Amino acid sequence: MVKTVPTLPSHYYFDQAHFERELEAFWFQEWICVGRFDDLSNPGDYRVVELAGQSVIVLRDSQRVIRAMHNTCRHRGSLLCERSAGHFTNGRIVCPYHAWTYGLEGNLEHTPWRLPSDDFNFGQFSLYRVGAIEWAGFVFLNFSLEEDAEAEEVLSPLINNFQNWDLQTSKVVHQMEVELACNWKVFWENFQECYHCPSVHPELCRIVPTYGEGYSSRSQNPAYAGTEEPEKRLAPEAVTWTLDGASRLPAFRGLTQEEENLGHVFGVSMPSGYFVGHVDYFRSVRMTPLAAERTQLNVDWLVPAEIGEMDAGQIEHMIGLSALVVEQDGRVCELNQKGLKSRRHDSGVLVPQESPIVKFREYIRDGLANAVSV
Repeated sequence: MVKTVPTLPSHYYFDQAHFERELEAFWFQEWICVGRFDDLSNPGDYRVVELAGQSVIVLRDSQRVIRAMHNTCRHRGSLLCERSAGHFTNGRIVCPYHAWTYGLEGNLEHTPWRLPSDDFNFGQFSLYRVGAIEWAGFVFLNFSLEEDAEAEEVLSPLINNFQNWDLQTSKVVHQMEVELACNWKVFWENFQECYHCPSVHPELCRIVPTYGEGYSSRSQNPAYAGTEEPEKRLAPEAVTWTLDGASRLPAFRGLTQEEENLGHVFGVSMPSGYFVGHVDYFRSVRMTPLAAERTQLNVDWLVPAEIGEMDAGQIEHMIGLSALVVEQDGRVCELNQKGLKSRRHDSGVLVPQESPIVKFREYIRDGLANAVSV
């Protein structure tokens, strides 16, 4: 028999000390998507990434490989890059304080004006590395690692889900940045259930009828127990996620007939975001924890490279529904966050339609237990 289960304790969503424990347990231990970096095309191109007080340089090295290093000089800890993006001239990273100079691989190469000393070893003072992976233009970092990894070893579910979307050559045509007054877990829990969809997303429910029944998939609905998922997830007249269900763009060329019928494919990269492949465009949704009760969302919309310049009307039609969904979700997440502060509300309850949140609850508990004593 399906039973209700309690949520995580309410203080997990607003206590600053607990928030810092989660940073250590999840955000500094797992592979975090930090955005799309296909603009770093030449050796020496760089961008600076900020996450929970950590500043990291993501650059293209002399072999055109993506590398990541803490934005910290090994001499006395000065910030190396003040600008958020740029190019390292002559392939050299030069500290603005005492001009210690590093190569694009992070190795210390020059320490001008330093008096020689017998115990000084250049090899001991390379920049602090951060594990980095580049997949289809997106970069993932792991703060707990000093070595990079192969995308196939770490991101195989994403790669398998989206192998027919030509993401490597796709281009970003629209971006959205939103700051929400809620804990990062509140947004994740909202994403994982569609119990809220009928009341919060009426426009989306017209395009995806199962959502209008309060389920993320038809298999959750007891009325369809034992039956297969339908070939088409969208409403009969819809082909993609737009307000009218129509598309004004060509489909990705490599999609199978099944993928076109499904209408959308999701991929999750805990804890930092998720990806959605639509027939005619692709979305990435990244989150960054700013504080116990503040989360930043960054949404990118990508289309196939062969599509020429899109006019404002085409872009508005493409993003209209998914941008509205982000706005609607943001509103209820902020309401959720405010209500959690009640002195009487130690925890809530999860009903059967919210079963994915039960798995998320265990993910949080296991991560905390493995990192520190709960």
